[in-house]
Parts: sequence; C-alpha cells; structure tokens
Amino acid sequence: MQTNFLLIKLKNKMRKVTKMSLIGLLSFGLMIVSLSAFSQTMKDAVEAFNKGALLAKTDPDGAIVAYESCIDIASKLGEEGAETKVDAEKQLPLMYFKTAVNSYKKKDFDAAITGFEKSKEVAEKHGNNEISAKSDKVMPQVYYAQGSGFYKKKDFENAIAAMDKAIELNPKYAKPYLVLASIYKTEGDELKFTEACDKGIEVGTSIHDKKTVASINKLAINTMYNNAVKAIEAEKWPDAEKYLNSSIKYGNESAVVFYQLAKVYNAEKKWDDAIANLDKAVAIDTNDDAGKAKYYYEYGVSYNGKGDATSACSSFKKAMYGQYAENAKYQIEQVLKCK
Repeated sequence: MQTNFLLIKLKNKMRKVTKMSLIGLLSFGLMIVSLSAFSQTMKDAVEAFNKGALLAKTDPDGAIVAYESCIDIASKLGEEGAETKVDAEKQLPLMYFKTAVNSYKKKDFDAAITGFEKSKEVAEKHGNNEISAKSDKVMPQVYYAQGSGFYKKKDFENAIAAMDKAIELNPKYAKPYLVLASIYKTEGDELKFTEACDKGIEVGTSIHDKKTVASINKLAINTMYNNAVKAIEAEKWPDAEKYLNSSIKYGNESAVVFYQLAKVYNAEKKWDDAIANLDKAVAIDTNDDAGKAKYYYEYGVSYNGKGDATSACSSFKKAMYGQYAENAKYQIEQVLKCK
C-alpha cells in the first residue's frame, strides 16, 4: 500500500516537470519567432524600397505600391526604420506625378485630373513644394485639353465647364478664351462672344501670348465682318456700322472694311464719316484708277450729300470705269449737270 502511494506521487512530480519544460520551450520558441519576424520586417522595408526604385522609371503605379509598403513597414520599426521611411516618402510625390502624366498622355483626362490632385496632396503632405507647384501648373492644361475634346464633339456644356475650370485654376491662361469665344459664336451669343474675345486678348497680351491673341483677333474680325455683311444685306445700317467698327477694333485694317463702312455712312447720311473712311481705303488700296472707281463713286455720293457739287462732279468723273461708269455718267449729266 505504501509502495503504491509513493509511485503515484513520483508520477505527479514527473508530469509537473514535463509541463514546465514544455512552457519553457514554448516561450523560447516565441522569442525566436519574434526576433526572426523583427529581422525579416527590416529586410522587407529595404526590399520594398529597392523594388520601388527599380520600378520608378517604367511602372510608377507599381513603384507607388512598393514605396507605400516600405513606409508602412518602416513606420512600425520606430527609430530604426525612420531613415528608410523618409527616403521612401521623398519618392512618392514624384511617382504620383508620373502616373498622372501618363494618364494625360493617354488622354484619360478624368484619371489625369484625379492623379494631379493626388500628387499635389501627397507632395504637400511630405513637404515637396516642387511637385506641388508642378501639379498646380499642369492642371489648367489638363482641363483645357479635356474641354477642347468636348468642343470637337460639340458638347458645349461640358466644354464651357472645363474651360471655366482651367481659367479658375490659372487666371493668366489665354487659350481657354479662344475656345469659349468659338462656342459662343456658334451659339449666337454675341455678348458672351465679345466678352470672351476681349478678356482673352487682355490676358494674352499681359502674358505675351501673341499666337493666341492673333487667333482671337482673327476670329473676332471675321465674325464681326460677316455679321456686318448680313446687316448690310438687310439694310440694317446701325447694326452694320456697329459690326464694321468692331471688326476694325479687333485689327481689320483692310481697304474693304473701310469702303463698306463708308457706304454704310452714306446710307445713314453721315457724309463726313463716309469721306474719312474712303480716304483710308484709297490710301491702302494699291490698284490703279480703274480699280479705285468704287471709292470715287462713293466720294461723289458723300460730296453731293454735303452740297459740294464741284467735288461731287470731280469724284464721279474719276469713277467712270467698268460697272460704275453708267451710274457715274447719270449723276454727272442728269443729277448734277456737271460742266
């Protein structure tokens, strides 16, 4: 009986020793795993950074994933991972910028807009003023390109919205005004057309964008002159006068525009204004007397209206060429009875 009791006690002691040994082994194993995990995490941070650097030129999207993984790992390492984290953070803004540029080149403007907004956000977060400024600079160009695409598709509503956004982001940007003016011309909105032309010329002149200013002036010159021709055909003389003067304001200094304006002034009985514009037309036109007959005929009308018969007779005599000869002769012989 005594012997059995001793055997049972001995077995219990052995179980306790075995249990303690297992706990010790388990603790030791966990410590080894922890150290191994710590060592592997540091290695992963470096590997992630190197992967980002490798992908930077060919795959900025992949580089972003790698650098962000590096930052996440390095952040958990505290002081030991601080330098690696900073290095990765320096690379991120440029990668986001490159990704946005790639979208822009592919004409995926929605993705480009989102991309440049993100590159600016990341750049500001990590103190990269250069990338932040570049993102600001290119965004208006993206909206302009997007708006131009809408304009070509005759989606004027979205085109206007995109151009307005481009101007909002960069008030010193002249090109959007040319597109806006073209849209308003098509829509027949004369007030907004003129406003867009005037503002575009103002902005373009201030930034020395001669090409855009010239394009806006050409659009305005032709539009206003064509409007004047329609008004003349309808005998709407005040409208014709307004449009011709607008065409001149935007740089139309042709003999034709001054001649047409002189005819309008004669129709309105503004004789002196008619003569002043005929003087400009004659000075510009390099044709011979036969080619200038139309001017002299209008001179005759102006002087006759003023009551200057002598000058009127002299002018009609100079107009005795081609299609003007018969009417000039009638004025000389039947109306003025010139000597």
